[in-house]
Formats: sequence, structure tokens, C-alpha cells
Amino acid sequence: MLAAGGGRDRTQRILASVLAPIEACGHVSEGAGFSYTLNRAAYTLGGLVAAGRLTEEEAEIALTQAAAAARPGQERRVAEIIRSGMAAGRQHPLHTGRGPR
Repeated sequence: MLAAGGGRDRTQRILASVLAPIEACGHVSEGAGFSYTLNRAAYTLGGLVAAGRLTEEEAEIALTQAAAAARPGQERRVAEIIRSGMAAGRQHPLHTGRGPR
């Protein structure tokens, strides 16, 4: 999914840790804070996109897949949350202490 480079493994670990709470929402039918969790993850990945750690497409695909697994049938709502969260996150690049990819 990610381009090869020195920071690839670190970015993969960050991506996995950001997506894990979304996936955990799939184990709870209600009251898991899914919208908040997805928005927070989208914001974080938007920051990684702005810092050059992920492409927009990589981030959107990862978020959409995790959200679809957790809350199937909510594609429109999920797309709106992702779009909004990533737009906000892109305003605040998230540098992870290493160079781009």
C-alpha cells in the first residue's frame, strides 16, 4: 500500500494503531463512539497526508475499509466523516520524527 522507503514500517505501525479503534467498534453494536473514533482517525491520517507520509488515496481506502468492516451499510455517513476529518487534519501536518516515506 505504501511506497517503499525508510519510514514505511513506522508509517505502517502508525496506520495500524490509528485503525485499531475503528475496528474495535465493530465488536460493539452501539455506544462505541464510532463517529468520534472515525473522525479522530481521519484527522490523524489527514495530518499524515499533509506531512507526506501517506497519499490521500491510501488514507481514504484504509479508513473506508476499516469503517465498512465495523459499520457495514453506513457508506454515506462514513464518507462524510472521513472527508471532514481528513480536511481538518490536512491543516495540521503530523510529523513522525523521520523524513517522508
